[in-house]
Amino acid sequence: MQTAGVGFAGGLIPRRAHKKSKNGCRTCKVRKVKCDERRPLCRNCERHFVNIVECDFEGHVTVLQQAGESSSAASAQVPVVPADIQAPPNTAIGLVGRQAEPLGIAPAVAGGRLDPFDARPRTNVANVSVDALMSHYLTDFAYRSFPIYASRPLIELWWPFVREDVLTFHVTLLLSSVDLEKLQTGSESIRTRELLDQCLHLLNQRVADPVAGVSDHTIVSIACLAAVEHDKDNMKALSMHTAGLKQAVGIRGGLEAIRSTCSMTANFIFWISMISTHEPSLLQLGYGDLHNPPRWFHEREAQPLLTHSGNFVDLLDFGVDVPTANLLREIQRLTKLYTTVLDGESAEQATNILSHLCSVIDSLFQLSREQTMDAVIPGLSQSCRLAGCLHILTPMSGYFPNPTLMLHTLVRDLKSSLTQVLSSLAGRSTHLLLWLLAVGGITAHSMPERSWFVGHLVVAITDLDISNWDRFREYLIALAFHDNFCDVSFQALWVEVERKRATLDPVREQHFEGWCSAQVEEGSARVREVGIRIR
Repeated sequence: MQTAGVGFAGGLIPRRAHKKSKNGCRTCKVRKVKCDERRPLCRNCERHFVNIVECDFEGHVTVLQQAGESSSAASAQVPVVPADIQAPPNTAIGLVGRQAEPLGIAPAVAGGRLDPFDARPRTNVANVSVDALMSHYLTDFAYRSFPIYASRPLIELWWPFVREDVLTFHVTLLLSSVDLEKLQTGSESIRTRELLDQCLHLLNQRVADPVAGVSDHTIVSIACLAAVEHDKDNMKALSMHTAGLKQAVGIRGGLEAIRSTCSMTANFIFWISMISTHEPSLLQLGYGDLHNPPRWFHEREAQPLLTHSGNFVDLLDFGVDVPTANLLREIQRLTKLYTTVLDGESAEQATNILSHLCSVIDSLFQLSREQTMDAVIPGLSQSCRLAGCLHILTPMSGYFPNPTLMLHTLVRDLKSSLTQVLSSLAGRSTHLLLWLLAVGGITAHSMPERSWFVGHLVVAITDLDISNWDRFREYLIALAFHDNFCDVSFQALWVEVERKRATLDPVREQHFEGWCSAQVEEGSARVREVGIRIR
């Protein structure tokens, strides 16, 4: 009988550690998380969504809480909205995060003012149920795609923009079709191929016109097509669309010129370009704000961060450089502002804040590419820039366009930068280091680098005498960057860190010099004893 140490070449078939089940709900399969198969509502969906009553197990359809009365039949059923992006309770300081309510079809595009199923361009594509694709887009896909996410004001601004242009409208149908196939079959259908052909045909006609070829609608459509190919990992087509996008933006005078006339278009272009490159250092389309920074950018006396506990903390005290500290402060301010207006009445206000947030992210990326000298701790400011980007982008992982590959790049860059920080600190842990390691740790949940962050977090929590989850969370909140909608991810990270600490069972602290002296003395005594015996 062969032993367990023999390789598989000998004919042994390895047994699974567990039997793989295919009976989980469809939502968990799409999100690529393990379903506990509890019926009628699994724990993952119960925790992640606020308006789901029953999961879509095989042979069943997801049952949702119904929205209020609507003039359109398509808006009678509302989309599943993640519980972790619902509006936080009112506090004196406001928690950072994205609030949401079920989108349905926005009032501005439904009912008496505008029926989206009548006021739309026609399509000659066969095998396409336009109404079904529009319904899926407006009630499901839009809330988990940029630039809409869970914002009612933005869908009210976005949908009229889509339906007034035949090319943008067909590209939107294509996005909806691609997403539906992922949810239903996982393979490309004739419908999607025909829609793609029609989009490319319309685009070829459009770019032949020197004016219409660089319009907002054309540029947004090219960006959407790039996002589709990015999602399909079609690198050749992605490169082609990205090159065309860059050329069109250049003809218009750059991203800043487009933002001055339509910030929504500029945001869309920036976001697609940022994610599709995978490498932030290769970002092809940026705002250029770093070369013409706002007044507060280099102000040393800028307002410090306001923490969730109501206290102020100055990142300069930790050794972070002035521009980076001010950019992180802006991220905190803008995300809180965006939360308050996300479902308010002003689409213009939400768009302006989103535009400013994109500009700050772009500045962090640009600053991270420049050679800067950290006055106190090498690598600390760079680590803060990368972690600031992760703080904003990590909750969007899995949304469209999916930033996961770019996040993995940022995690590896953060690990490299933190290696310098850890070397300089020489074993001394700080609150800021704890936050940097925690942000990297939750983003690296499916990466080999996760164990590196966990291992260093074990050292940090031991040094800071953190013994439980509540204490760990207090330390994160003390730097104002911990988000309530990331609680589950941070708590899962804490469990892993605790398990690792228990496994390692570190030796009780003792002074290394004293230990060395004891060993030397013991060795000397043995040498003397041997010498006496020889005599």
